[in-house]
Amino acid sequence: MFTWKIIKISANEGLITHAFYKVIANNGDFSVNVEGNHWFSDQTIKIPFDDVKEQDIIDWIRLETSVGEDNLIELDLKNQLEALKLQEVDLPWLPKKFRLRI
Repeated sequence: MFTWKIIKISANEGLITHAFYKVIANNGDFSVNVEGNHWFSDQTIKIPFDDVKEQDIIDWIRLETSVGEDNLIELDLKNQLEALKLQEVDLPWLPKKFRLRI
């Protein structure tokens, strides 16, 4: 359902300090995505720079953006997917439009 991609990173003295990411959520019918920047806490990165893999960075971001079992980034995307299932209606304050129904 969720596809994470690390677009770029920043480092200072061999430690990754920042990552720019993209997350795509897809439920089969709809797809939504978000891009964001994440600045890491000092306690997160414990792997030497040359040994870091993309999945490590994704796991670190997910860890730092989670509350309990819920990842806030993924939860927001899931909520957006659910909202797309709702029937779209006209704004009530706008003039009504004539619609021909066949």
